[in-house]
Amino acid sequence: MPSESKLYIVGIGPGSRDLLTKRAREAIAEAESVVGYRPYLDLVSDLLEGKAVSSTGMGREVDRAREAVALLDEGSVALISSGDPNVYGMAGLGLEVASRKVDLGRVEVVPGITSFSAAACKAGITFRRSVAVISLSDLLTPWPEIEKRAIAASEMNMPIALYNPRSKRRTRQLDRVLDICTEGGEVDLDLLVAKNVARNGEALWWTKAGEMLENEELRQKVDMFTLLILEGDGMTRGESVSEAKINLVGVGPGDPGHLTHEAEDLIERSDLVLGPERHLDAVRELARGETISHKGNCEERIRARIKAAKEAEGRGETVSMLFGGDPSTFSSTWRVLDNAGSRIHTAETRDGPRSHLSNEALIHVSPGVGAFSAAAARLGAPLVNDFALLSGRDDMTNEKVQKLMESGFAVVVYNQDSRVLSALAERIDDLDPERPFGLAQDATRPQEKTFVGRATNLARPNFGGKRCTLILAGPGAQIKEERVITRRGYQTKYDY
Repeated sequence: MPSESKLYIVGIGPGSRDLLTKRAREAIAEAESVVGYRPYLDLVSDLLEGKAVSSTGMGREVDRAREAVALLDEGSVALISSGDPNVYGMAGLGLEVASRKVDLGRVEVVPGITSFSAAACKAGITFRRSVAVISLSDLLTPWPEIEKRAIAASEMNMPIALYNPRSKRRTRQLDRVLDICTEGGEVDLDLLVAKNVARNGEALWWTKAGEMLENEELRQKVDMFTLLILEGDGMTRGESVSEAKINLVGVGPGDPGHLTHEAEDLIERSDLVLGPERHLDAVRELARGETISHKGNCEERIRARIKAAKEAEGRGETVSMLFGGDPSTFSSTWRVLDNAGSRIHTAETRDGPRSHLSNEALIHVSPGVGAFSAAAARLGAPLVNDFALLSGRDDMTNEKVQKLMESGFAVVVYNQDSRVLSALAERIDDLDPERPFGLAQDATRPQEKTFVGRATNLARPNFGGKRCTLILAGPGAQIKEERVITRRGYQTKYDY
């Protein structure tokens, strides 16, 4: 086995070439062999010329992981995963199988744009406080566990992204979750239906959870290629068009390698690029137009950027406004939509009327690799099952973390200060002292620091500071070679 050969577990995004990252393209180019599920390989077929390509069918994930590791004897290998490999993808299984044969230092998880981020950006959704991500497929996860998580997220009034909501033979699960979230029809929620996100046949539309429950014809439009997003607390809703003079561009967590092709193209052809200095520095080589960073507090900076963008638009110029990570997740995208001249729409939730933003200006929102995704990839594969994202700016964060963990979620906390983790560590230690966690500060930036440990170590990380992403792995996770690896449940179906 050549010691220099590497295994790349590559997230290729939801389908569109525009949403493939630069690092994903590089990893595929560096590999002598490529292994994957045939429909996913077809999405990157033009990148596979001259490579040894091995494809397998549905349900052969273990075989793909084994073959990818075996092929390291002949050179570097790209194991392809759609979307992001940490989101119901191949990262956990690939690392687990590889750990039995090679040093994990030879394995790189390449994060990608996941479907819920792509759908949220296309629909103008911003998650300001939290979002729960749940797969309704019970092939690898027992249904009672999935239902328990849906109940917990609903009780906390979190927005919920539902993967694998319905198949021809599996129909009752969606009905049950919608019944839970509407409290048996007592409340109603806005529901985004996103089919074939970033692929041929893409269709996005809004309906109500109650309407989905009552209308069998509507439910039959939902399949395994559909993603649903249920409204929850802190979710704002605007509009994003496919082309516009003003573009809100997700630049990922820091490394320019995480830029999508679309982000690169938008920045290159923009007459004006706006954003914080740290984001401008990351794209300086791409920017052909003027770059401006504004001073002041968050609201003042956003207003100044909106003013500059509108003035440039009035001159017929194209503008890119940069956001770290993904614009849909804990960013100031909602401030831009609000300040850009939005009208307010109101929907009823269990907590009464809630406002949503529907943007009148023509604005395009371009998704980026989320901080949670990049941090997870750097720390191993801690998020391959259901997980929840918390902004970390909520006084109830510790209580929410505990409840989510009790329900079986992996939990990601953004904007965490590594020096104030002792209270959270105490709660986790009481609940599950052996639960692995990972802490990433400035993930993918030159000054990046990471730490992997257990709850007993959480109050004493080996570095201090802000801009940290904390990932508490789901049940059954383990630590191998300073990586957190979570099992997806394949052991219940396959002997490996």
